[in-house]
Amino acid sequence: MGLTENQAVGFVPIDGEPPPPAAPSTLDWAAAAKSAAELPTPVVHTAPDGKTYVRVRTSLWVDGFDVVETEPIGGNGQMIQATANPVSVTWNMGEAQKKCDDAGSRDGKSCNYTYKRASAGQPSGAYEITATITWHLTWNCEGPACDSGGGDLGNESVTSAPTPLIVSEIQTNTGQ
Repeated sequence: MGLTENQAVGFVPIDGEPPPPAAPSTLDWAAAAKSAAELPTPVVHTAPDGKTYVRVRTSLWVDGFDVVETEPIGGNGQMIQATANPVSVTWNMGEAQKKCDDAGSRDGKSCNYTYKRASAGQPSGAYEITATITWHLTWNCEGPACDSGGGDLGNESVTSAPTPLIVSEIQTNTGQ
């Protein structure tokens, strides 16, 4: 009662300047640090290189399996840095998957695969293999305004470009 048609509609003007926006929280800065993490795309290597054989151990390794740290970001008494630690590499070998807990090596001691079938029936006669590095991201905060000293940002994965690998068969005649 007693209100006109235009009263209490919209906003109520106040005198003076609007309040400044709230400063970003520590978690806001942590999310920004996670977004700034540039995780490398793995580069696939095999030995033998480019061609292997059924029932022959093929060594697997990747470049790019290194700890990644962002530049510290923040303000207003808090500096946040994200760290990504490589956890594992999951290989899609075309006929199966293989998980390795490290980058692998040319000698194949820590990561290798033995094919059961030739790639002759595959498109272009080769398996298209990929390697996916799984990273575990964390953050830490330094400064008097930090809401927390650090935390977990979860896992992220980065997959390599497909790499062709020809798998042939060797046949022998023992004369028996």
